[in-house]
Order: sequence, then structure tokens, then C-alpha cells
Amino acid sequence: MLVIAKENAPVLINNDEHQNFVETDKIIPKGTTLDGSFMNIQGLRRGKEFNYRIFKDKDGIIVYENKVEPMMNYSKAEGETRVVDMPSVKGNARTHAVVSGVSGVIAFAVAKKMGKTNKNAFMIAGITALIGYGVASMVTSQRNITYKRV
Repeated sequence: MLVIAKENAPVLINNDEHQNFVETDKIIPKGTTLDGSFMNIQGLRRGKEFNYRIFKDKDGIIVYENKVEPMMNYSKAEGETRVVDMPSVKGNARTHAVVSGVSGVIAFAVAKKMGKTNKNAFMIAGITALIGYGVASMVTSQRNITYKRV
């Protein structure tokens, strides 16, 4: 599996005496491509059992799993490799809530400024919040997928 270092990653070595890993002075620079596999290794951390998640390169280089990220490769007929960057969907719920809440509050304020009763102002705010939620859904669903050459 090909991975790319997302930040400067220190190379690890086994510490058999304490059943853990020790960082060395060697650094894998950000953007370096490594070929190997992810591993779970049972060890000790502060005297208690701990499950280390590491990445081990084919050349024996060991780095922490959180310092690298897998590359999704698509090869063209000429053998050119590209990295596909998919958009994150973590913040979708937060984005929808913020957009619908802000649009509802603004609509309520505008309706009250126009002299509407509380009942009508809340109804207008609710409808505007639903429209804001729909607009946020449409915008977040149309994010671009980016391709980079390796």
C-alpha cells in the first residue's frame, strides 16, 4: 500500500526491553511516499498493555500511523500516477445547523422589523431556516474532488 507522509514523521525503532517504540533522530520529510503496510502491535505503554498502530515500510522503516495517510492511486494508460483527494464530510451537520440557524434568526429579525406578529415572524423564520438547510445541502454536495500528480 502506498502512503504519503502528511507531516515530518520520526522513524521508530523497537525497544524490546520496555515492549514499545522509541523515536530516532531520523525524520521522514512531509510529502515522502512510502510503500508498505499498516500493523497493530501489542506492547506496553506506561506499564499497561497498549495496541500500537504503526506503518512498516518494505525497507523496514517504522512510523506512527497518524503521521501518514493512504494514497488512492489511479493509473493512466501511460503509467502516470495521480492522488485523489476526496472532500471531507465531517462538518456537514455543523454547516447545515449554522446556515439554517443564522438564516432563521435573520428572517425573524427582518419580519419583526416589517411589523409582523410573533406568530407570522416565527413561521417566516422556520420556512427560511428550511430553505437555508436546503441551500447548505446543495452547496456541500457539490464539492470538488481534486487530483494531483505524483
